[in-house]
Amino acid sequence: MRVVNNNQGILQFFSRMNGNRANTNKPFGNTALSRRSSAGGRNTLEDFLSGHRKNSYGVEGMCVTGRSDYKKIIPVSDEMKQHVLEDVKMGYYKYNGMSGDNEAEWDAYYRKNNEYFKILKKEDRLSAAWTLNQLHLGISKKVTAAIKAEVPGWTAGKPIPEGLLDKIFADESITSMVSGKSGTTEGFDIKI
Repeated sequence: MRVVNNNQGILQFFSRMNGNRANTNKPFGNTALSRRSSAGGRNTLEDFLSGHRKNSYGVEGMCVTGRSDYKKIIPVSDEMKQHVLEDVKMGYYKYNGMSGDNEAEWDAYYRKNNEYFKILKKEDRLSAAWTLNQLHLGISKKVTAAIKAEVPGWTAGKPIPEGLLDKIFADESITSMVSGKSGTTEGFDIKI
């Protein structure tokens, strides 16, 4: 068995992968991974050291670890409220009140949310995410209650009578949750 300085072997290995350049801070050199390391949600070593970590969509300031101060309703744009309503509608029309299993749909929904978060102040991003989530839950709760009032015993995933969803989503109690003055949370009846 040969005993050698293992650190030296590792550094030589990384140096070879780095095109024999002396800088081994990025050990995998000119690979696809290193080219993307600062794009999207990839956190660089500098991000970790400085505390500027990003989520998987590349949005900084979304870490909830050890925090609960973000759990508050804040004003969000009418466009985002409508985006949430459309997602809830899809869940009921397409999946009978379930979330579905289409990862592309989920990714599109969350990608739009995260693009919106990027335009907000860093300290408002988590609260905006909380607000949109509470809106989603609030609308879903009202729709489920309305369905159960018309179809006793209905549970998510079971068929919904044709035309019932059109009636429910046209109801003012649902539409008022997403309408109102731009950037306000009027219509929220959520207790936090």
